[in-house]
Amino acid sequence: METIVLGIGETLVRDDRHWASWANWLGVPAHTLSALVGAAVAQGRDATDALRVLRPGMDVDEAYLARAAAGRGEHLDESDLYPDVR
Repeated sequence: METIVLGIGETLVRDDRHWASWANWLGVPAHTLSALVGAAVAQGRDATDALRVLRPGMDVDEAYLARAAAGRGEHLDESDLYPDVR
């Protein structure tokens, strides 16, 4: 075997902080967004569809840029890794 490819979300990296940050940005409870993300993924849809349920018509790319401009952009640190990844 020469190559192993792993998806990082929920494989190597916990994404609960990522979604909690989005929930905070949108002003909704983290558990509400978490449930919507789970429902979207269970239905084979993109997880970001959960954002559009809360904000129909939302341009997610523009929202990423707005969050970054407000100093609340995406970042990962060691605390986001699952313990067995280290």
